[in-house]
Amino acid sequence: MIGGLKSLMLRLLKVPPEPNLPAGATDSARVFRASRRYLQLKLLNWGVGQFFTLVGLITAIVVLNQIGAGKIDVLTDVPHRPIILRVLGWLEVVGVVGFLVQLPLSVLPVILDWELRWYIVTDRSLRIREGVWKVSEMTLTFANVQEVSIRQGPIERLLGIANLRVRTAGGGAKAPQQGESEEKSGHIGYFRGVEDAPAIRDLILERLKQLRDAGLGDPDQLPAVESKPVTSPLPDVLAAAGELHEEVRALRRAVNG
Repeated sequence: MIGGLKSLMLRLLKVPPEPNLPAGATDSARVFRASRRYLQLKLLNWGVGQFFTLVGLITAIVVLNQIGAGKIDVLTDVPHRPIILRVLGWLEVVGVVGFLVQLPLSVLPVILDWELRWYIVTDRSLRIREGVWKVSEMTLTFANVQEVSIRQGPIERLLGIANLRVRTAGGGAKAPQQGESEEKSGHIGYFRGVEDAPAIRDLILERLKQLRDAGLGDPDQLPAVESKPVTSPLPDVLAAAGELHEEVRALRRAVNG
């Protein structure tokens, strides 16, 4: 049943087939997909939302039954009370049926969103495709890449997945406005929910280095990565303090002389 609904939804939404390779050598193409644990995380979020919806539905049904039994006195003096109670009974049925019908219809986009994620890397560029209702495809050229970083929350760390963030020139020039995602700028792409984020990052950096060693791009301007060595300012402070101490001693000798 789920397979038939998936095929029907793909036909209705006219989701295109797998994306074409971005610019670069065909034999250099590497295809990455979101981890199954990323799907499990999305299904967990979906399940939590459905649980609270079910709690609200059950609460509404209990309240309506209490009203119908006269335990909650809100319809005692209302005209046409039997008709109102009948309408409330139909609302209970519609609520239950609607909840059951929306279960497969709401979980399918979650599954398809995971299945239709494509991350393709060649020796010159990368391409990201995602989305079900609205298919989004982004191509980033390595010659413009300025930053490659890994982002991982506590739940993602527990599941062993992460999001790889790639930013090209212009991606950090303007902060996204409220309610606007970074991806809308066209300069930032995410490999979401991948298991081997460090390996993908190293692959991108390696191919970027090869590209710049070949004379395409500035070889001295490598992209920033997430981990940077932290240098302590203590040696500089001590040196400055020593110079100040020598100047004070010289000034004291001059005054005494």
